[in-house]
Amino acid sequence: MVQVKNTYYVDVMAESVLLEPLESTSFVIHATEHEAEALRRAFEVKDETDMETYVEAHIPFIDYRHDPGNAHHDAVQRVIYSIIYKLGNDEARRHIEEMGILTEHKSDNPSDYQPHR
Repeated sequence: MVQVKNTYYVDVMAESVLLEPLESTSFVIHATEHEAEALRRAFEVKDETDMETYVEAHIPFIDYRHDPGNAHHDAVQRVIYSIIYKLGNDEARRHIEEMGILTEHKSDNPSDYQPHR
C-alpha cells in the first residue's frame, strides 16, 4: 500500500506541524500522516519534559549534567530534530547539520517513534 506524503510546515518554537505555512515556520517536511503524527507526539513529550526541567532548574544543588530530567529533555529534542532531518527538504537538513544538534542520532524510521511517558 502506497502512503501519500504531504508537505507539512514545522514550527519548532510553537511545537506545531501544520499543512499551511506560517511566517514563523522553521522547517518544511514531506511526510505521511503517520509520520507527521509521530512528530506531534514528540512535541507533546517535549512539552512535558519542559515542565520537568523548569521545576528542577529551581533546585540549586542539582547539576545539569547529572539530572535525569535534563537528559530526557535533551534526548527528546534530538528525536524531534532527527525526525525533521529524515523528513525535511534539503534546506531543513542543511540547517540541522549546521546546528550540530545531531551526530549519529538521525532516525531511520521516524514514524515508529513511541514516546516514553
